[in-house]
Amino acid sequence: MRRAPLKRSPAAAPSRTAASRWGGSLLAGLLAAVVYANALHNPFVYDDHDTVLSNPSLTDLSNVRFLFVYSPFRPAVNITYALDRFVWGSGPFGFHLTNVALHAVATTLFCLLLLRLLGDAGLRRGRAAAALLGAALFAVHPLQSEAVGYVSGRSELLCAVWFMASLLAARRAMRSGRVATGAVAAASGLVALASKEVALVLPVIVLAYAWLLGERPAPAAPAGYPTVVQASPGLTPDTSRRRRLLLIFVPLSVLLLSAAIYRLFAFGFLSEGRALETSALNVLTQSIVIWRYIGLLVWPRGQSIMHSVHRVTASADPLALVALGGLALALAVAVRLRRSRPLLTFGTIWFLAVLAPSSSFIPLREGMAEHRVYLASAGLFLIAAGQVAGWLAGAWPSPRVRVGLAAAAGALLVTLGALTVSRNRVWSSPVSLWTEATVHAAGMWEPSYALGDALREAGDCAHAVAAYRTVVELRPAHRDAHTNLGICLAQTGHLDEADRSFRRALEIDPDFARGYTNLGALALVAGDAEAARRYYSQALAHDSGNVLARLQLASLFEHTFKDYHSAARMCGEARLLAPATPGVAECVERNQQLAAARDAGR
Repeated sequence: MRRAPLKRSPAAAPSRTAASRWGGSLLAGLLAAVVYANALHNPFVYDDHDTVLSNPSLTDLSNVRFLFVYSPFRPAVNITYALDRFVWGSGPFGFHLTNVALHAVATTLFCLLLLRLLGDAGLRRGRAAAALLGAALFAVHPLQSEAVGYVSGRSELLCAVWFMASLLAARRAMRSGRVATGAVAAASGLVALASKEVALVLPVIVLAYAWLLGERPAPAAPAGYPTVVQASPGLTPDTSRRRRLLLIFVPLSVLLLSAAIYRLFAFGFLSEGRALETSALNVLTQSIVIWRYIGLLVWPRGQSIMHSVHRVTASADPLALVALGGLALALAVAVRLRRSRPLLTFGTIWFLAVLAPSSSFIPLREGMAEHRVYLASAGLFLIAAGQVAGWLAGAWPSPRVRVGLAAAAGALLVTLGALTVSRNRVWSSPVSLWTEATVHAAGMWEPSYALGDALREAGDCAHAVAAYRTVVELRPAHRDAHTNLGICLAQTGHLDEADRSFRRALEIDPDFARGYTNLGALALVAGDAEAARRYYSQALAHDSGNVLARLQLASLFEHTFKDYHSAARMCGEARLLAPATPGVAECVERNQQLAAARDAGR
């Protein structure tokens, strides 16, 4: 006897949908964590030495005010550094672990956002698979490696987490009309802004969502791309618009734009009245850089911690005009397709708007940096997810085709994930990281200087010499490059060349106390104690707080000149300046005893 089919509980479908939604999103987050597992033991590099290792605000969590004011424009990031230091200590493992966790959270939120955006665009069938693919691309793409695997890239991760949380809350507030949800969106936006200035574009993204995917009807779409969902029952377009402006757009705009004006004054851009021409040229420069970012997203080859950039010096630069025209054309085409392809338009606006703060009027120290694309790339992955969902909704493939598509998507993700794992290995060694940068940032002195320091710290001064020589050729007045070159020349036995390098550093900066201590060290190697004493005395004349010069003079006075009173005095002054210096107290006591014994024997 044939059984009648069981009736499904009304609550079963929503529950299963919620489980599927969270399951796919958590899977994307797990994928994000897996591909960065081999980055957890990577060392601190580059700016990490300033943002973490030399950051005095991280040592005392009770001094909350210092935590905020030490990094006044990104206090949220500094607070997470302090928590890492408190929980994990000063080693890099805990800091990397937090970065990977933040990337996983950002990926999970992005998948949830994709599911909602695809639904808002009327793309129901296949949206779970499309959202998972878009989020997985965001998770494993190797261009994200600089933001995730670089501790100082945390500002991108933290901003992305709160940026997407704000968008999710803003969408919900616009659809529900709840003031509390709008307040959550505004608060999340402020935390995103406290992580990185790129959050200033949140009002633009919210307005773009309201325009393209909010509660507004859309005309019939072409075959294969369903229409946008209609306005929610009980809400007129005018009511929806008022709630959108009052709950989301106006508060976010007021708060974030006020912060932007303050940031510009602090940066000096407004107060110094920088030339409009310089700003316009930077826009042209960045239009070329944006196409390079797109190229790396499509074909991630030639990645580097530092890139050389074509700096535009004339408004008629043909390459810049073509690049700017291409961006304008792409935006115009996307806007033209807004009714039939709202996600294409929204993703394009997202990508360009998020890049705008770092790719617009204010020239930054580094013209191109891969970590700046982290949040912006979500716009392009959103476009990809929308195109896949639109295709699936228009013509649902057969089981065999679906298997083939899944295999192709899996192969793509595995390939990108393998490239990311490989990038993590590059970041595991400062020497390999900066060796790569010297290739992709030809003509820039910074990679060679960083490579020289990495080699010198690794005990390979023989190869560091070549890197420092490159720096002094490109930047002859670089005092520290001459200094470090001299140190490595001395360690490799080229004492005459080392002497010339130290003297060149003093020509550049006559008050450079370290230059005199270096010459003093060379004099000691040459056996000229009198010259060494003269150089160390000159170091003290230019830097009265120089502990090293005092200790070296104390050693000379004790062992060479037998002037125990002067030796005790030098060690005593060093102890006052740096009480934790090893052996300084014993030095004082020993020389006082020697001085007393000599005085008693007279």
